[in-house]
Amino acid sequence: MRLLRISRLEALLWPSAGCGDTRLTIAAVLAALPCGYCFGVVAAFLMAGGPDIGHTPLLTVPLGMLMAILFAVVPFVGAQTRFMTMVVGAIASADVFLMVHSAFR
Repeated sequence: MRLLRISRLEALLWPSAGCGDTRLTIAAVLAALPCGYCFGVVAAFLMAGGPDIGHTPLLTVPLGMLMAILFAVVPFVGAQTRFMTMVVGAIASADVFLMVHSAFR
């Protein structure tokens, strides 16, 4: 029995040498969204000085997301470094958010 060969599926499973950076950049942009969001919320907590942050996230969250996306897209460093930075940043900022939130309870 012969298996069907689907060229697009094979291209996804065995990518060519030049498309790795593009895929890592797209993944870095996707990881930049929660990273920038959490950094923006943490910045709002720190700027407000407590849990009553009011309208501060209206400024800090979009700014944090924009800066994270710009870092993920602009090739100052390699694509793998940008992706790993965004993933570690998202995890670390979520952890910092939980620590800051619990400190003001």
